Order: sequence, then structure tokens, then C-alpha cells
Amino acid sequence: AKSQLVNYRRLLDAPTIACDPAYCIKAADISAPEILRVSPTEGFVVGGTLVTLQVAGLPAFSAADIKVVAGEGVTKAFGEVVSLTQEPGSSLTRSKGLLVLRTPAVDALSQLVGFTVSTKVDSESRSATFKFDYLPALSGATTFVQVSPASMYETTESDTVSLALSLGSVPRLARPFVLSDIMVKVGAGAYAPASKITSSDRDRTKVNVEATTTLPAGTLKISAYSASRGVATAGDHTVNVVASPAPKVVGAYPSDGSTDLAHTIAVTVQYVPPAFKLSDLTSAQLVASQKGKYPVEILSVENKNTKCKHTYCSLFEVKVRAPALNTTDNGGGAARFSAHNAAGAMFSWNFTYVASGKPEVLGFSPKWQYVVSDENNAAATSRTVTVFLTNFPRPACTNTLACKADAVRRQTHVRFSRDGTAVDVLSPSESMRETADGMLSIQVDAPAKAVIGAESLTVWAAAEGELLRVETDVFSFEYVAPPRIVSPVDGSVKGGTEVTVKAYGIDDIPAQSEVLVTMFDGETETALDSANVLAISDNRQGGLISEMTLLLAMPAFATPGMVTCRIKRFMVGASNELLADFLFEYFNPPVASNLEQGDATVKGQTAA
Repeated sequence: AKSQLVNYRRLLDAPTIACDPAYCIKAADISAPEILRVSPTEGFVVGGTLVTLQVAGLPAFSAADIKVVAGEGVTKAFGEVVSLTQEPGSSLTRSKGLLVLRTPAVDALSQLVGFTVSTKVDSESRSATFKFDYLPALSGATTFVQVSPASMYETTESDTVSLALSLGSVPRLARPFVLSDIMVKVGAGAYAPASKITSSDRDRTKVNVEATTTLPAGTLKISAYSASRGVATAGDHTVNVVASPAPKVVGAYPSDGSTDLAHTIAVTVQYVPPAFKLSDLTSAQLVASQKGKYPVEILSVENKNTKCKHTYCSLFEVKVRAPALNTTDNGGGAARFSAHNAAGAMFSWNFTYVASGKPEVLGFSPKWQYVVSDENNAAATSRTVTVFLTNFPRPACTNTLACKADAVRRQTHVRFSRDGTAVDVLSPSESMRETADGMLSIQVDAPAKAVIGAESLTVWAAAEGELLRVETDVFSFEYVAPPRIVSPVDGSVKGGTEVTVKAYGIDDIPAQSEVLVTMFDGETETALDSANVLAISDNRQGGLISEMTLLLAMPAFATPGMVTCRIKRFMVGASNELLADFLFEYFNPPVASNLEQGDATVKGQTAA
């Protein structure tokens, strides 16, 4: 019958010339093979790995009946069937055995490749598949893909050196890792197992190594190899060993002080020998800004990193006491301190002296004010500025709490100046406050201004008797533009929306031909399109207000959303000047989706 096939196995075991249904088998009864176990599961791309498969239901009894294919399409390769051993009692319907094959060579970049094991009984085909991991072919010496640290400082005492190595040209290691699979030698020592294997894949194996050694300046040689490939494949790498840096001051507190006072300074020093002590310092001195030289007393030396045994990681605190400066050096400024040992200057640092008695602005608030945007109420933008002073109007008043009285009597003003134009504003006595430590605060109302920009401020007091006019150093106060007035703030994506923009505080309002309006994506800063400037008007009024009004036509835009618009003045041969910016939102115009009442009477009053 067509539904049955000849049972060749039974014919071979018990040949007969009689036709017996017992010697036939239905095609559907031929077993489908199953691969129960694969060993090993990986090998090199050059092929030749012997792989043993534990198979069940493979309807074949001769190696010649089996075909092994790796991959598919144009990249497929044929493996070699080495042997097939079926257990006794195996048949076409039921079997169990071992199949040994040799893997073919594949492309060098191949990784996980599918294998198909197939056989054919008469016209019936049966097959099973498994995955095999191809690894790069290893050749040459072990390579060092990465070494950390890339360099180290020299040491004079034996200590533990820790290295992280990323190695190539070594086989992928199976978990759990065995430390002796990777052997490493540091310096002149012997090969020893890695201290830790952190990972291993087809390309590289990462290990940590610890070795006890001394590191003289120069280079340190590291060697490593995979135990499975042997010491003959060991690779080498050299790490630079850097000489210890010169002593360096990394901090000093305080870093400044008055010229009329002595100061105890704590200096933090790196890169000194770990055995450094107070007796190693023979002297210290300071050279003032005016070149006067003073001896400095060395008070103490303290090791702040007692666990460090080497110069490169040392950290010490050295305390010194600097004297008050003479009158000839009372101008203050940067002084240079240096500490010396028997060989000369060991380390140095800067210290800033503040001239004693000099009037000083400690702070002020607020630091900005809007320019005028309403010509009918210019004073509305004015803010009260509070200035905090010391040694003002003279140092002696801080000891007698007479600074406020002196400042009132000497007509204290705050001068606002820009581009050669100055406005002096008197500080009213009722706004002055004096603290117990001699600090004085004064208040003035900042004058209204039309144009944005920085004003230079000074506080001064008039001369009185033998006392000369006194003033502070300059500090800066900003006049800034108020928020732009934009109407409307949104429009249709179809474009054509006319937008009026009012900007204030512009010194020189440009002509229409000089103005560029560019739309940007606010997140990516990508230029999107340009708006058309329909008109520009200069509304400056008597120097009290500077108002620029623009009429813009917004372009069509592809998608709804927010854009940033920047108004710039075109500058020939220089970067364009930003005058103002604003946000504009595009929206899809509304559409009537349904009209319930489609007709109406001529008299009206029809609801839709």
C-alpha cells in the first residue's frame, strides 16, 4: 500500500522473501528525532571541533545516512559525521544513541550558528536542530586590550599593587571561573593565578590582579596568558611608573586677612615624604606685595592620611603664624609665603592682604532694575538699593559706633554712572542702620533709566575738616529690559498671523531693513523659518523711554507647537545683535466637524 514503507531494519535482521505486513511501516510512525544534549556547545570558527550529540528518535543506523549542515543559504557549511552509535533495540519508530560530528569552518565573524541534523527513510525526511557557539580563532600572544590604571606613581616601600586587566586572544572561560585559568606576572615576580576574574566573553576576559612589590620610576612589565593555551602564548604590557610630584599646596585657610593683624594659617600640602615632620622645616617667610619680607613662625605639622606609605598619596596640614605688616606694606595685595627645608624652598602659597581701614562694600541688594516702560509713571520701576559697608566713612568709627553719624554729617551719596554720565543720589539718614560690629547699611532709590546696561556704582562721603573725601571701589548694578509685550501669542499653522511685539531698553533702534526675525526649535536650537517684518516704529520719548514696536507676519508652519522667535539686528562683518526674543504657539485652526441644521429660513432665527 502507498501508506506503508518497507521496514528495511527488520528485513536486515530477519530476511524473508515472503510478503509480511510486519516488515512494513507507516510513514507517520517513523520517529521525529530530538537532540537531548550537546557537548561541547562551542568551538572555534576554523572548525574541527568534535561534538557529541545525545539523540532520541533518529531513524538512522549508519553515519552515511546522516547529513549535518551549519547555517543556511549561501553561508551554509557541511559538517562531517564521524560516528553513530544506536542503543540495542532501536528501530525506525523508537531509538536512542550517540552521534559524533566534526564542525565545519565558518566565516570569521560568525557567532551563534544553527545546525541541522537530517536523515531520509525512503522518501520521508526527518531532522532536528541545535545551536553551536562559534568563537574567534585564537592566534599569537595574549593581548592587553585595556589596563587600569594606565600609569602609577613610584613607591619606595613594598606595597600591594592593584591592576584591572582586559585580555584578548584568550578562550572564553566557563562559569564558575577558576582563577588559575588566567596566569599573571607583575614585575620581576613569578606567574600566579589572577586575584579575581570578573567576566569572560568571546572577545575578552577581564581580571583583577594584586601583587606586592616596590615601584621604582620607569616602567612596570606585566605578563599574562591563558592556562589552556600555555605559557608560550603569554603577552606583555608595560605600565609607566611616574616619579613622585613635587610638594604642592592644595589649600590654605584663611586665604586673606587684614594687614594690621597677625594670622594663623592652616596649609594643606600634598606630595611630601610620608615621614615628614616639624623638624624637617627650617624656616618660613612671606614677601608682601610691596616687597617687604617677614619671618613666619611654623607652629605644627600633622599627617592627615596616616594610612598612606608613599609620597604620591600623602596629605599634611602645616600651621604657621604670619605677623601684622608694617605701615609701608599697608596697601595690601597678594603676598607669597614659602616654607623651607635644608635643601631650600619646599612649598609655597599665596595669601591676600586687605588694606586695613579701607572702606569696603560687603554686599548690596537688589542688583538690578527694569528700564522704564511707562512714560506716564517712570518712578514705578525704581527700586530701593541697600548697600552694606565696613570701614565707612573711616575705620575709626567702627570702634566708637559713630559710622552712621559720620555718614549723615558727611552727606553720603551713591553715584550711578555710565559712559561718562553720572547721577549722585543722597542716602537719607533715616534709612541708615549701624550694627554692633561697626557695619553700616545705607539705602537709595535707583534712578529711572531708559536703556538697558550696567551702571558703575560707588559710595562716597564728602570731605570734612582734616578728613578727605572718601569713596568705595566700584560695584555694578544692572538695568534690564522688562518682559516683551506680544499680541497675539499664538496663531494658525497656515501662517499669516500678524503679531505686534513691543520691546524696551534698546539704545539704538534699528531700521526695518536691519531687523531679522528667526524661528528656532527651543530644545534643539535648530533654525526653522523666518517671520516677515511688516513695520517697525521708534517710540523713544525724551530720553525717558526707549520703545521699539514691531509688526510681524508669521509664516506657515508644518506642525502645531511652541517656537522661539529671536529678533536680531543685522551686523556687517560681526555677529548679529540680539534685541529681544519671545515665544509663539502654532495651532491647527478649528474645523466644524458636523452641522446638525443644514438649512435655514430667509427670515433667520434658525439654530445650527
